[in-house]
Amino acid sequence: MTTGPRLGAEPVSGLRKELGELVADRGLGLLDAWLGPVETKLEILAVLAAGRNLLLEGPVGSGKTLLGESIAAALPQVRLAGCHFNCLPGEAACPQCRAGLVASAEVELAGAERFVRVQGSPDLFPEDLVGDVDPAAALAHGALDPRAFRPGRLVRAHRKLCFVDEINRLSERLQNLFLELLAERALTIGGYEARFPVDTVVVATMNPDEYVGVGRLSEALRDRFERVRLDYPNPADEVSILLARTGLTETASDDTRQLAQAVVGFANQLRAEPEVEAGPSVRATLAGFELALAWSKLDGVTDWRQAALAGLRVALRGRLALRPTHRLASRPEEYVDGALATLSL
Repeated sequence: MTTGPRLGAEPVSGLRKELGELVADRGLGLLDAWLGPVETKLEILAVLAAGRNLLLEGPVGSGKTLLGESIAAALPQVRLAGCHFNCLPGEAACPQCRAGLVASAEVELAGAERFVRVQGSPDLFPEDLVGDVDPAAALAHGALDPRAFRPGRLVRAHRKLCFVDEINRLSERLQNLFLELLAERALTIGGYEARFPVDTVVVATMNPDEYVGVGRLSEALRDRFERVRLDYPNPADEVSILLARTGLTETASDDTRQLAQAVVGFANQLRAEPEVEAGPSVRATLAGFELALAWSKLDGVTDWRQAALAGLRVALRGRLALRPTHRLASRPEEYVDGALATLSL
């Protein structure tokens, strides 16, 4: 028996269609830049192929930003009219195009340029995301004329991927702006009696809820995302990351590889300690590895184990966070020194 289309189903078009085609064409290769479990990659690809909005939840340095940038970079090139609202050529859907105010010629955006980033912060204002009045245009047309409006980051995300880093750090007022965007794929601009379509897919990130100081994401907004949980890479992948980021993948000696393995091994020990609130991120292990490499080149340093310990000591003193109840919670550097003293590499 065959069934017709689901009642009320919305046709997949625009950016969501492009992402679906991209996933079908590239498959797992779309996420080659991120070293992580295949199962997690499949979950991400399924969300994108379904045209849903994606929430990546994971510890600092787990590759959330890299994933967002990789997805946007793979998008096909698009030709736009050159206005601030990303109209298609000849579409004339925005106030600028309808009023003939677009002075620039048509523009072509490559995939990497189809990426709008919003850094989550309680210091952002609604005007940063939605837009504000352009003084010159307001003098020419009046402050309440739609032609005087200059779009913010969310409106400029039309036909682009919208990446929101640490979305849970946005104030409740700003989180509410996303509700209309995610539910209606449009934004109503107060004061202008204008409603602008925003063809976008939002990829947002947040640190795990159990982290101290992590802001709360409203239940209404969380319900509009499909959540995929990321974790630290496995030790072999993390060693590969360290070697790749330092350009040593092809030229690393045995001692250098042992150095990277030692840094990763200690980081994983700390991540498993119950008294550690936030373990070393991949950025911390990369810093420790780079410092260890530098230390190993100093006069008088001949032991890679000594270099690994020295690099880790410097990298972790300012990065490790202990649980508030720990006796060294206010002095994590002492905890690092003590832990390193007992480390067996």
